[in-house]
Amino acid sequence: MDEMALNVSTAAVRAEGLSRRYGATRALDGVDIALERGITGLLGPNGAGKTTLLSILATVNEPDAGRVSAFGLDPGHAAERVEIRRRLGYLPQELGYHRHFTVAAFLDYVAILKEITDRRRRAEEVARVLAAVGLEDRARSRIRALSGGMRQRLGIAQALLGEPDLLILDEPTAGLDPEQRLRFRELLSSLPGDPVTVLSTHQADDIAAICPHVVVLLKGQMHFAGTPAELAAAAAGRVWAAGERDDRAHLSWRGGDNRWRHIGDHPPTGAELVSPTVEDGYLMLSHTAGAR
Repeated sequence: MDEMALNVSTAAVRAEGLSRRYGATRALDGVDIALERGITGLLGPNGAGKTTLLSILATVNEPDAGRVSAFGLDPGHAAERVEIRRRLGYLPQELGYHRHFTVAAFLDYVAILKEITDRRRRAEEVARVLAAVGLEDRARSRIRALSGGMRQRLGIAQALLGEPDLLILDEPTAGLDPEQRLRFRELLSSLPGDPVTVLSTHQADDIAAICPHVVVLLKGQMHFAGTPAELAAAAAGRVWAAGERDDRAHLSWRGGDNRWRHIGDHPPTGAELVSPTVEDGYLMLSHTAGAR
C-alpha cells in the first residue's frame, strides 16, 4: 500500500480517492490510479465506471470526491484546467460529429479549438493525422457518408491533433476490422513524445499486444494494477483443457480445436493445465469480484 501511494503521488497523471454517483448508482468508489508515460489499458465490464473515470481524467466531468492532477496541474482551478486541455487528446465513447462537415473541415475545426491558429501548420497537422489513420483519400468526403469504422478512425485522428501529452481513448477499436485494429496498435506504439496514454477496451488481446500497464475496474473499484503478464498470472493453475465440458468450472467454452477450455478454482486431479492469457486473468478477477 505504501508503494502504491508513492507511485500515485509521483505519477505524471494521478487520481486519488475518486468517487462519483449518478443518482443511486455509484459509478466510482474511491479509485486511486497512477498513469506514467506509455500506454495503460483499462479493462472492465459495461457499467464498471470506465467511461466515468476517463471523462474525469479528461476534465469533462468532476468527481463528487477525490482529486486529480495532470503534470502537476489541478483541473479544479480554471486556468490550470485550460492548460491541461491544451495538452490533451480525447476520444469519448460518443463523439457527436457535425455530419455535414467534410472530414478535413472537421479536423480543421478541431485543430482551431486546440489553438493551432497558423493556417499552414493546421493544414500540415490535419494531413498528418489523416495519414496516420489511413483516411487521406476521404478528406473531402462528408462525415455522414463514412462507414462506422471510418468515423471511428476519424475520432482517433482528432484526438491525435497537436501531438498531445495526455491521450485518453474510450473504446477506440470499437467498429474497427482486424486489419484496422492492427494498424491502430502500430500507430499507438509509435506516437511521438511518448505521451501518457490510457485506453479503455473490451479487447484483452489489444491489452496484451500494446499495453505495458493494465488496470482492471470492477463495480467502480480498482481491482488490479500491473503488467499484462501479472494479470494473466492471476489465473495461473486455474485454466485447463479437456475433451468435454467440466461443470466444476466457472466458465467454459469450446475452442477452434473442438476442445473445451475451462477457468475455475479447482481443476480436477490430473487436469491438462494450460498457460493463462490476459483474458483468463481478467475473467478470473471478474468472477471473484462477482462482477458478472
